[in-house]
Amino acid sequence: MRKKPAYEGFELGPIRPPSEAYSLLLRINRGCGWNKCRFCGFYRDVPFAIRSAEDVKKDIDRIKYWVDVFQGNIEDASNPATPGEQEACYSAYNWIQSGMKSVFFQDGNSILMPPDEMIEVLEYLNQTFPNIQRITSYARSDTINRLKPEYLRRYAELGLNRFHIGLETGNDYILKLMKKGTTKQAQIEAGIKAKAAGIEINEFYMPGMGGREYARASALDTADVMNQVNPDFIRIRSMALAEKLEMYEDYRTGLLTRPNDIETIHEIRLFIENLHGITSVVDSDHILNILLELRGKLPEAKPRLLAIIDQFLDLPEDTQNIYRLGRRLNVMNALRDLNNPILVDRVKQTMDKAGIDKTNIDDVCDQLMIRCIPI
Repeated sequence: MRKKPAYEGFELGPIRPPSEAYSLLLRINRGCGWNKCRFCGFYRDVPFAIRSAEDVKKDIDRIKYWVDVFQGNIEDASNPATPGEQEACYSAYNWIQSGMKSVFFQDGNSILMPPDEMIEVLEYLNQTFPNIQRITSYARSDTINRLKPEYLRRYAELGLNRFHIGLETGNDYILKLMKKGTTKQAQIEAGIKAKAAGIEINEFYMPGMGGREYARASALDTADVMNQVNPDFIRIRSMALAEKLEMYEDYRTGLLTRPNDIETIHEIRLFIENLHGITSVVDSDHILNILLELRGKLPEAKPRLLAIIDQFLDLPEDTQNIYRLGRRLNVMNALRDLNNPILVDRVKQTMDKAGIDKTNIDDVCDQLMIRCIPI
């Protein structure tokens, strides 16, 4: 009989969505069970493994220990001697500061954990911290579609009530090209199925993924998926193209052409323009996005969102370039920053010093985007 590996201490995965910045991170599995998407390099060197419910419960115990320490329930606390224990200590402290309301399950697609074990983890987590309001996870559409509805309903009952789904695009050609491992129809079915079970849905949309060639098709097909699913949240994730990503080969060979920021904003406008009859919250909450102020609940926010986009597109080219570089340098975070002469002068000085103008602004912005992501 193969010996079960010993518990090696509290673990943290590499990433989480921006909206989970204040959540406690619990690692359910290591890496990604699919790990074939040509636009993603986060887990290429992480051997996939589903952690046991027993080990995850021990992680919960370590968080509980440090929560009790910081809340004064344990007087003679030991020092966090190991890296894992230090992670648990820091995680507990930060979670207390945020109010201890939400938990995010790592890494990619944690719902691959066998349902009985997931339920065991959820029950234990709720027993240990009964005031948790939201538990969330990345989830792949194909995995959702394989799960029995009664398991999804039980997850929702136990507080696992939000899935972050990497839709990326609703266009079948691009999905196949990027080896996403799903289809437009499968993503529609997964979103509807999860919502029917009482689970909120975050759908991620990645403008730019289809290059200039498929921008229009991607925007329209993705909007069609959203219109059929009516997700609770639509989150925009502009594409960053690093040379080490497999999809870079498509741009090197000329199969696809990299869109610049202006073209990506046009794609986003077409996408939002074609959202009809849904009540989703649109959010542009990622550092890679140009217009972070694209945020609001449909349908009432739609005219305002389009107006923000048009405000940017109507700017003179030189002003657009100032703002683009300002965003990529994280100097500017909203169009109103163009009214701040100090920020504008700072960006202009950078452009003059580095020799940045309309002939090379696209390449500069592309490189600055790549620096923002750990791939």
